[in-house]
Amino acid sequence: MPLFPSSLIYVVDDDPAVLHSTCFLFESAGHRAVAFASGEACLTAFPGPSPAVVLLDQIMPGLDGIEVFVRLRHLDPRVPVVLVTGHPNPSIRRRAHAAGIFLVEKPLALDDLSGLIAAGRNDRERLWSGEE
Repeated sequence: MPLFPSSLIYVVDDDPAVLHSTCFLFESAGHRAVAFASGEACLTAFPGPSPAVVLLDQIMPGLDGIEVFVRLRHLDPRVPVVLVTGHPNPSIRRRAHAAGIFLVEKPLALDDLSGLIAAGRNDRERLWSGEE
């Protein structure tokens, strides 16, 4: 039984193994995961069904995760986004903080992923209520 019965999760990662395993983890917990192999591919899904959270890899060819996040904000300012990186260097941390995006490190466990969904839901509710 999923934490949130109709949770639609967008997973964006250029590494096919990470993309597949992350989607599998979400789906095994009862969520619907949609995989995107690039930030550009994810951006084409907007506007559309609003995901509970977008899990976005930072280091990808083409647009990096923070660049995708900035573009997502123009398409849907209320969609919760979590930046994921396997290379948490100080530069990425500073950029993520300046952009206002939540950053987590790989590898992720199922409990971490469930927490991200809950955080995304809380963020969405806070934005809808007008709190900032």
